[in-house]
Amino acid sequence: MNKPPTKSPMIAFVELASKYWISQALNVAAKLGIADFLTQEAKTVDELAQATNSHASSLYRLLRCLASVGVFTEVEPYRFGLTPIAEYLRSDNPYSLRDQPIMHCEDWHWRTTGTMFDAVKTGKPAINHLFQVNSYWEYLVQHPESQALFDRVMLASARNFYSPFVKTYDFSNCIKLVDVAGGRGSLLASILKINPHMKGILFDMPQTVEEAGQFLEKEGVLDRCERIGGNMFESVPKGGDIYTISYIFIDWDDESIIKVLKNIRNAIAENGKLLVLDAVVPPGDEYSWIKWVDLEEMTLSYGGPRTESEFTKVFQAGGFTLSRILTMDTPCSVMELIPA
Repeated sequence: MNKPPTKSPMIAFVELASKYWISQALNVAAKLGIADFLTQEAKTVDELAQATNSHASSLYRLLRCLASVGVFTEVEPYRFGLTPIAEYLRSDNPYSLRDQPIMHCEDWHWRTTGTMFDAVKTGKPAINHLFQVNSYWEYLVQHPESQALFDRVMLASARNFYSPFVKTYDFSNCIKLVDVAGGRGSLLASILKINPHMKGILFDMPQTVEEAGQFLEKEGVLDRCERIGGNMFESVPKGGDIYTISYIFIDWDDESIIKVLKNIRNAIAENGKLLVLDAVVPPGDEYSWIKWVDLEEMTLSYGGPRTESEFTKVFQAGGFTLSRILTMDTPCSVMELIPA
């Protein structure tokens, strides 16, 4: 059997240097809602162009490129259908990630990524210079439409990243869970729905937990979920058997993380557990999407994902011992901590 030809280093380099084209192509397909028109059957380019009010020839060139990387498939000349990857562009998919390429290509995000050079040279997030803000959180507060899009992306990511953990982790001995900086409650709601014996505390900024009420009610867990507003850098609620904090440390420097950990340590019972859901950077030079997330964080904030050894040092400084790491087939790892 003949092996497929190996790309030359030159071709590999050229393709790597041009990957940003894929991001923009996904962005266009997401905005046009192409996947939604293919849910029942494959359609011709002319049909898709008419449905999306697009230029047929240009749309074909876009779809042909996306099909070459596994997004859509040209089932016959000028006729396209869905692929497993394209399913994540469907708006009716409960695990849809359609908003992610749209957010990545929004002007503020695209421009920030484009000034990565400045971040590497200065050690400061590029967004500082571009928009005169300390982090992307501050920018989003000032731009509600971008904040709403970001919130949708985070909710969709949570559903996809946390699902294996929520379904398999043993919460049988947990009566009350405290979700620190839990946003509008996507993780907490997922856990409570599968574990009807549990109650929860959603802890975040006052406005955030107030806005979470509608979501928690929709998820059917509002009656089992207490909402407490506050600042995690000052204190966190007491009374939980298990505490969770998900994809928050990735945005902060070590000093800030240690401060939060110490506050959780003061609140947690001696036999309690803290579950940190976050991205762990694998060692060596193997490819990992998380390593690229680190570059994004470098332009947007003072944080970033950490290696296991880096996390261990921070946890110890905050009063916890890392007992085990649960890995899943997602970009999220679950680090189980016990009080030191």
